[in-house]
Amino acid sequence: MSKRLDRAATAAALAPTAPPCFSSRGQWLEYVQAAAVDQRAGHLPGPLVLVAGEPARFNPDFCVCAECDDRYAAQMAHQGKCKPRYLIELFAAQAATKETA
Repeated sequence: MSKRLDRAATAAALAPTAPPCFSSRGQWLEYVQAAAVDQRAGHLPGPLVLVAGEPARFNPDFCVCAECDDRYAAQMAHQGKCKPRYLIELFAAQAATKETA
């Protein structure tokens, strides 16, 4: 498997629950995989944190809004589904749960 496809598979395996603006888990995974294939240093944060010698992990700073347009964002905001900080809040909640366990 190529490095790019391996990144896509890893990102899909590590992806948390889809943000509410995505219509399905499948749509979310497709987006995450496409972003992982194109992930490279010096660009928007990709879905994976890649550090030599460490296992890959999902990036809480991954920009889930990068491809969103104003019209869709307005529609999602109206429905209460526009959550630009979704991943940051999700990972913070998970960390807090681990600390109290």
